[in-house]
Amino acid sequence: MKDLKQCRKEIDEIDQQMIELFEQRMDVAKDVVLYKLEHNMPIFQSEREKQVIEKNVNRIQNLKLKKYAEIYIQDMMNISKSYQATHIPIHSSYDLKEPHFQNVIVGFQGVSGSFSEHALESYFGVETKRKNFQQFEDVFKALQKGDIDYGVVPLENSSTGAINDNYDLIRDYGFFIVGEQSLSISQHLLGIKGTKIEEITDVYSHPQGILQCTQFLSQFPQIQTHEYVNTAVSAQYVAQEHNHHFAAIASKKAADLYGLDILEENIQNVKSNATRFIVFTKQLVKVKDATCVSVVFTLSHKVGSLYQVMKVINDHQINMLRIESRPLIDTPWEYYFYVDFEGNLENQNILLALEDMKAHTSTLRVLGNYVKK
Repeated sequence: MKDLKQCRKEIDEIDQQMIELFEQRMDVAKDVVLYKLEHNMPIFQSEREKQVIEKNVNRIQNLKLKKYAEIYIQDMMNISKSYQATHIPIHSSYDLKEPHFQNVIVGFQGVSGSFSEHALESYFGVETKRKNFQQFEDVFKALQKGDIDYGVVPLENSSTGAINDNYDLIRDYGFFIVGEQSLSISQHLLGIKGTKIEEITDVYSHPQGILQCTQFLSQFPQIQTHEYVNTAVSAQYVAQEHNHHFAAIASKKAADLYGLDILEENIQNVKSNATRFIVFTKQLVKVKDATCVSVVFTLSHKVGSLYQVMKVINDHQINMLRIESRPLIDTPWEYYFYVDFEGNLENQNILLALEDMKAHTSTLRVLGNYVKK
């Protein structure tokens, strides 16, 4: 058996050779990326990467080391891709348009008195021209057709989580987030004048509104809940039906608009309840003092692929704000990943990080650069 001193001596000699070969390999990797840039070729090719890993793993003679060799080669490839990314010109490839907010038309889902309309007014002002739509996707369709200039939809609630449909829609329609508006959400139980809570058998609201008030509703076993497209629409419906057995969960503004009494205030489970709304349009807009970048990406279905992207964010000392996953409909057990992180697309470090992230993802698209509120 070799003694420890001899083992360390041999490892040191091997490491010296490996470092020399590492430098040589990285120099060639740089030549590869420069050639591809010169000839407008795809920079990162996953099929080629698989071939390199498989070829090198098959060279291992000690079969017990095969799985370790695969990890070693994959890590080396990842380091190589990160290094190659530093040689991609980092002048911004993002066509940031100057924003315009004068004489615009903004779309939202629901009717007057909805929280989406409140978010619209908070962001654009109460005098802003607006159009309301029945479904969330109708807002996206209207922007696609040019009937509106901007859309406003909720994306996330602090107590009930993401509004998943809107994550999918912002991706599928290829639009860009240009702003966000966070609102404190107070849910109230509304009924026609003279209604008593003990009389109520049916409560109407948006699914999120119902979820946000489950603790209050659990006190009344006789109440059946009914999902409606919007909290304000549910208030409108209760007013139209004029039935003492019906109630809605909605805002104070909805109560005022539709002549309903507030039977119980602030019935949401969490008193600090808040919803994050996004403002989106067709183009990626230059936002003064933008503080947040949103991206969506897909990954190859293998161990460590998400870790590599997270590592890029960490290595560039960028603060990640949130991550959300959504399934790829046609590919079971694979996902889109939505990530928000601090930064501005006019910052060189952010541009470099994005190029580095592209090296470790199958697809990546910037969804927006805006002021985080």
